[in-house]
Amino acid sequence: MFLKSAFLRVTAALLTAVMLLYVGVSEHTPYDVEKPDECLLNFAVLSDVHIESNNLPRYRVFTQALQDLRKAQSGHDAILFLGDNTMNGQVFENLLFHGGVQWFLRSEKVLPVMGNHDIGNGQGNYDRLQRRWLDFTESFFGKRLTSPYYAEVIDGYTFVVLGMQQQRVYEMYMSDAQFLWLEGVLADAAERSKPVFVFSHYPTDCVIDGEGNETDRLTNLFAQYSREHDIFCFVGHTHMPLYLFWSFHTYDGFPETYLPRLTELTGVDNEPYKDTGIGVEVEVYDGELVIRGRDFLRGEWKYEQDGAVPCEVRYPLRDAA
Repeated sequence: MFLKSAFLRVTAALLTAVMLLYVGVSEHTPYDVEKPDECLLNFAVLSDVHIESNNLPRYRVFTQALQDLRKAQSGHDAILFLGDNTMNGQVFENLLFHGGVQWFLRSEKVLPVMGNHDIGNGQGNYDRLQRRWLDFTESFFGKRLTSPYYAEVIDGYTFVVLGMQQQRVYEMYMSDAQFLWLEGVLADAAERSKPVFVFSHYPTDCVIDGEGNETDRLTNLFAQYSREHDIFCFVGHTHMPLYLFWSFHTYDGFPETYLPRLTELTGVDNEPYKDTGIGVEVEVYDGELVIRGRDFLRGEWKYEQDGAVPCEVRYPLRDAA
């Protein structure tokens, strides 16, 4: 695996160097968290990059966003990509995505999520494409995983990554094994009494069980946990743009944030899509969590359509930050 990883990393670096000749370097100015001296944890979340072999404009948005992430003066404790990082799960697409991340975010902790497009979007051999995702995750992010779900503790905070376990498009299949694992992770997190962050490609109410039936097992689990502790979910897949009135909501007691497609290029009637390049920055303070919309393409904070109200939400924390 060492030789394979080295080959992938070198190939991705060479490919990225060539691609950057065409997409250029950004002129973004540095940015920071609201209160650098008081921020206890901060991380960025982006979703649905959809790198495609023959789509240079989409790759340009992606690399511009990476360059903006690099301008964060306080750095990041983690950067999350919520799946559909590639369009078809092809090796070349994976080299483009992972090469860009390696080039610009080499010193950052990156936590990837597997999306339906990363394993063929309903087509192809699930086991083979999952193995490819696992190999790239190990080669570029140093995570030797045996499944698409995992958890990490960063500065005492539990980061949970959920994973789809079948070749699906519109919902996520979660096995009994993953549910039992998740229950154990949450039990451990409860003892630490710090906020828990959950990341999934799919919304938490888009889950099916082993028989292929819709189940509310996941939302019930998070709702129960949220009665005594803080838990925050971040999901992708829907491609809905980031606005206050539909991106941030509380589902049965726990907050869930819907992330837009980072590289959406066209809107109605093929007009240029003005909300491309959008993700969020998350900041934890003593007693408060702040989620701030960020335009990573233009290097600006995201505002509502009137241009006066910042696209951000603030949640009080019950657990010790």
